[in-house]
Amino acid sequence: MNIHVPSTYEIYRGWQSVQGTGLEIGTTLLVGAVLVLACSMVLFLLPTFIACRRKVHHAAVVAVVNCTLGMTGIGWVIALLMACLLETDTRRHARLRRSEPATFLSVP
Repeated sequence: MNIHVPSTYEIYRGWQSVQGTGLEIGTTLLVGAVLVLACSMVLFLLPTFIACRRKVHHAAVVAVVNCTLGMTGIGWVIALLMACLLETDTRRHARLRRSEPATFLSVP
């Protein structure tokens, strides 16, 4: 009866073929973590991006509310509502030319 006992090197090579190299696994995890972080940051700053895109008059206020209170969830919703409902620069300039009173929630 001939019994083969594998050496440490044979066990290591067999495990490496099943597992893959550490560099491939580490790189995949790193790229995945960076992508998740980037997507979550874009989603977190979405109210600020919307306020800048709409040219909201108080976009800096939206950004401050988003960055300071956005982590609570309620603050993020408030910042999103502010970004969508606050007066834009073009509407503000048109209102000032007509001398109309300001309303907080002027519909765009």
